Amino acid sequence: MPRIPNFNRNQSFIFCPDDYIPEDSPVRILDAFVNSLNLEELGYITFASSAPGQQPYSRFDLIKLHLYGYINGIRSSRKLAAECSRNIELMWLINGISPSKSLISDFVKVNETAIQNTFKEFVLFLKFAGFVDNKAIVIDGTKIRAQNSRTKYYSIKKIDSTIEYFESQIKHYTDLLKKAEAEDLSDKDIDENAIIPFKEKIDNYQKKVEQFTELKKNMKDQKLSQITLTDPDSRMMTSHGNSDISYNMQTAVDAKNSLIVTTDVVSDINDTNQLENMVDKAEETLGSVADATIADKGYYNTSQIANCEAKGTDVYVKPSKSKNATNNSDYSIDKFTFDKELNIYICPAGKHLTFKRNLSRRLNKTDAEATVVGYEYFCSDCAGCPHLHQCTNSVDGRRITRNTNQDILDIIEKRFEEDPEMYTIRKCVVEHPFGTIKRSLGYTYFLRRGLSAVKTEAALISLAYDLKRLVNISNLKEITKKLREYSLRFHCIFYIFFHFFKKNIKLFSCQKNIYVL
Repeated sequence: MPRIPNFNRNQSFIFCPDDYIPEDSPVRILDAFVNSLNLEELGYITFASSAPGQQPYSRFDLIKLHLYGYINGIRSSRKLAAECSRNIELMWLINGISPSKSLISDFVKVNETAIQNTFKEFVLFLKFAGFVDNKAIVIDGTKIRAQNSRTKYYSIKKIDSTIEYFESQIKHYTDLLKKAEAEDLSDKDIDENAIIPFKEKIDNYQKKVEQFTELKKNMKDQKLSQITLTDPDSRMMTSHGNSDISYNMQTAVDAKNSLIVTTDVVSDINDTNQLENMVDKAEETLGSVADATIADKGYYNTSQIANCEAKGTDVYVKPSKSKNATNNSDYSIDKFTFDKELNIYICPAGKHLTFKRNLSRRLNKTDAEATVVGYEYFCSDCAGCPHLHQCTNSVDGRRITRNTNQDILDIIEKRFEEDPEMYTIRKCVVEHPFGTIKRSLGYTYFLRRGLSAVKTEAALISLAYDLKRLVNISNLKEITKKLREYSLRFHCIFYIFFHFFKKNIKLFSCQKNIYVL
């Protein structure tokens, strides 16, 4: 029967790994990028070749190993170690080395900051090559599961119920012990399944009560509402109706090609305080603030929006729907008109709400004095109004609170209404990376523990996504050419400056009759 011809597995071959790597293979881009890095500037721990002792593996090869693993959904150090001896593409990339699993894992531990800087360096290359234009960035966050079991998570309420259970068990075994002593019966007669004597069980439960009481005290002293014992930096978070011990991974995505330009991982259970943080990180990486910043209504924080506007970026954040106490939309706050000159609000019925007082509170627990956060306006002419019960439930009359940054918020709301398409592109841009990261690559949980280590892992995930995305939007020749230009840019500048400086020194020396050797 005819069949496709194969080769004899026992036959010897003259083997060259490069022959098995296609010229347009994405792994060649990874190889070119890592080879262009200056490891010392990025902060990697390097070793001199003249140092005594066993020579280490090349830092370039170890960086390539980790990036290759994250691009192909392989994060485990054991799996990476196995791939080193059976994956021809990887053997070509890392020049045939076979590091141990512990070395692979430890490399990330001692180079966390350098790996994060590597991601920033790749973003700078994307900007240099024109794949990122910084005209509009879209910010969003997603919850990624941490390495912490639910059984190692405690809130004040859970600790109270746990202590209550332990105390009930102490009472239960104490009653059995008293009964046994009164009737002069053995432990076996009372409970055949009891392995530990009653006194030992009581002692064990008492120790647990002491431990959890101390844990509760420490939480109150640190003003914590929850604590996770395995990974103390993680928190219980809710996403799409499901709760789990997670981290909040934040990303800023450039709208031109849906490429991640900066990333961060925080322990905050929501996104309310992350808008300014991500704008600052994007500016730090790209060197300038984006023309426009787009985010969903979870980022609607008046003070942070005002601060971002002051930095020079146009913020597009969907405001929350305004409501009043009666849930009647005809009398919500957006139906009231503010007269800036008279400093009054005019209600739909034409009545005036005048300024009554400043509203102040401490923004931080350490603040010595309270800060004015808003102004209260009150209508004193509501008693005879036929719309009173539709407008408010208060018998005194309608009150309105005006934010100190309300003028800026009004500009943002008007901007949002005039250009709704800017917000429409949000899902198309920012959901693309999260879909690839979670569905395609399978990164629904972090492997490492601790905020610093998890931030490094997020940087590797983001860099892996950008590399995969870059291959899809460009070709190998163009990317390789841009990488070569990027790596030589400082050399070219130095070369031009050196020759210009040398030429002018010679000219100056001839004019002054000074001979320069």
